[in-house]
Amino acid sequence: MSLPDCFTALLDQFYNMERIITAIEKQPKTYEGVSLHANESHTLKLIAQSEGISQADLSERMYRTKGATSIAVDKLVKKGLIRREREEGNQRRYLLTLTGLGWRVHEAHLRYDAANAEWAAGLLDLTEQDLETTIRTLDRVITLYSRRYLKNGVYVSRGGAEHGPVPEEADGSLPEADTPPAGEAQA
Repeated sequence: MSLPDCFTALLDQFYNMERIITAIEKQPKTYEGVSLHANESHTLKLIAQSEGISQADLSERMYRTKGATSIAVDKLVKKGLIRREREEGNQRRYLLTLTGLGWRVHEAHLRYDAANAEWAAGLLDLTEQDLETTIRTLDRVITLYSRRYLKNGVYVSRGGAEHGPVPEEADGSLPEADTPPAGEAQA
């Protein structure tokens, strides 16, 4: 199989995984008596990892619009899991922190994820080296596509994006994302 054919097969696997994840995310899980969809759990996780993050920065890190982030944050506030407070000296900027219940729910979600990882690791015939190679490969692909198609965490057409070189990796640099592949329509 040629390198481009291998890459196409990899992208097909991404789409398969996306469909599986979408199906999983439709089913809420209950942590500490609070029902959360996967999107809410992962929003809570990112806030926990960056206590005091602004709502705008959260949007960028989650590749969401500000409106979508606002809706997700509103749900977590209503469930009593996070606080949204105006930044001192800047009435337009909101900072996000977890409540006590938010921390307990977050920790329960981490335990769920750890148990799920143990389950998968026990069933798959993969070595740590296999997984580390996969992670490095995924990091490079995600970086390349993020640089090509996202601006401030939001999808943009090719005509509106600023594209620069993808950061170099230890084993060499990825190609620049400025030039669209042959046959790709320009916006």
